[in-house]
This record gives sequence, C-alpha cells and structure tokens, in this order.
Amino acid sequence: MRLLDVARLARVSTMTVSRALRHPEQVAVSTLRAVQVAIAQLGYLPDSAASALATGRSRIVAAIVPTLMNSVYASTVHGLASVLRRAGYELMLGDSGYHAPTEAALVRSFLGRRVDALVLTGVEHDNATRELLARREVPVVEIWDLTTKPIDTVVGFSNVAAGREVGRYFQAHGRSRWAFVGTSPERESRSGKRLLGLREAARQAGLDAPLTAFVTDGMSPAAGHAAVLDLLRLQPVPDALFCANDALATAALRAAADRGLSVPRHIAVLGFGDFDVAAHTSPALSTVRIPGRVIGERAAKALLARLEGSGAGDRRIDVGFEIVVRESA
Repeated sequence: MRLLDVARLARVSTMTVSRALRHPEQVAVSTLRAVQVAIAQLGYLPDSAASALATGRSRIVAAIVPTLMNSVYASTVHGLASVLRRAGYELMLGDSGYHAPTEAALVRSFLGRRVDALVLTGVEHDNATRELLARREVPVVEIWDLTTKPIDTVVGFSNVAAGREVGRYFQAHGRSRWAFVGTSPERESRSGKRLLGLREAARQAGLDAPLTAFVTDGMSPAAGHAAVLDLLRLQPVPDALFCANDALATAALRAAADRGLSVPRHIAVLGFGDFDVAAHTSPALSTVRIPGRVIGERAAKALLARLEGSGAGDRRIDVGFEIVVRESA
C-alpha cells in the first residue's frame, strides 16, 4: 500500500495524509478520522526509512541502560518515552549489561540506524565511544550520575554525595561498624562512587573504613545473600550495612535472619533505589530514593530543546535524592 492509495480512499490529497501522520493536531477532526479509517482498511504502514532520508530525521531516540531485569530504570524509561512520544518521537532501548564494550557496540549500531539522539546511563564511557559521538555531533544526554564535563548534557545526582549522606545517617543513629555490599567499582562505577561517599563519611567521623563485599551481578539476590552472609561471619559483626541497590538490600534482610540477627536492632540495613518491593519487605526497607521518572522527563526535554532548536538549556541538571526512612535503619 502506498500513501497515494490512502489519499484516494480517504478522498484527500497526499499532502493531507502526510500531515495527518506527522502533525495530526493540524488536521480537522473529520479529515483525520477519514485518513485513519483508510489506513486501517488498507493496512498501510508509513515508510520510516524513506521519511528519514527525505527529512534527515528518523524521529527515534535511542537509550542505553545497564539492565532491564528489574524496576530500577523502568520509571526513567517511562519518563523518557512519555515526553518524547508527545513530541512525535519514539524510544529505542538497548541493554549494556554493565559492560562498556557492549555499550560501545550499541552506540555504533544506533548511530548506524540514524537515530536523532542518544541517552546513555552513567558518565564513564570508553574513548572510542566519546570520539565517535564527538564526530557525529548527535545530541547526547547522560543520566543517573553527574560530571562537570558531560559529553553534551547530564541529568542525574551525585552518587558520591548519596553514599556520604548514608554514612552520616548511620553516624547520627549511633552506628560505628559499617559495611558495604555492591558491584565492584571496576565493573560498575556508580556503585563504586556510593562506596567512595560512604568511605568519606567514615573518615570524617573518625571511624574505620567500611568493610566491603563485592558481587559480580549486582542485581542477583542469590549473590547478595551469599556476600552478606560472608560479612556477617566477621567479628565484630557490622552494625550498619549499605547496599548498592534494593535487590541486594532485600537479600541482606534474609541473610541477617538466617544468622539470627534482628534488623535493625543488631544491624541496620539501608538500600538504594526505592524499588517497588522496598516498602513491602519485613521489616520495610529504608533506602535512598532517586526520582527516576523525573530524570527521564528532564532528559527528554533537554534532547527536545536541542532537536527542535529551542535553546541549549542547562548542561548539568541535578535532580537530587532523599533517604526514605522505614523500619530497617
């Protein structure tokens, strides 16, 4: 089916059909309805490739996130997609698996498909990726972290500051033997930055450096459970545990129970991310809440400002974070 076939069936011009597809708000309601009925009857699909060649725009934005295995990035993706869709753009997703070479391959693949813009999670990328993006001059927004030297624009929060505030919270509540469980800094920089902030808080409080247990898969409850059990075998037992995400923190609650320790009487447990499950664990999980949807919405608006030529806007947008106090800490 061709655009001309739709126009003939709807008894309008091909220009009107094109406008109905691209800018439906500019078409009379009765005319739009006639075009939509014709499209449905004919099974017409617009040729996106041809449109991209003609306009120089694919109207697709690609986002690369580290994982799609749980809810941690779901609200951010939802915020991105909802704002972009209202502006006539669609979102394409890639999962890097916390692996820099995979992220680099996804960037090359998306650029080869002529996406209009990119969203990258984090601010650490390999040099080849940075050089490629600089040559292509595609609008880029980095999310879920902050840097003073973004590729283009960054929307997020300070992971170091989040770790530091968790330490200060522990200190304010009389905890002095801290521990951390998360992905190793070499594998996931944002987890490493949270640990860095916790270590800074310990040093400022005159306490020993936090004990650490690293896991390969930061979203694996089984790995988290085993790592926390190892920490709880140490003497003296830590009295405060900061987990790099709520999946690990949920596993920590089970590990503490397995060791006969009461949370928070014997050990306080504080997670990160405020996953959907956090308020429904027993005890309910205290955690660091990140405004994930806001990150997605602000990132989308920053990209649209670039794409639509309405101004560059702020290049560094800090959405902050908050410690949500429940029962576990």
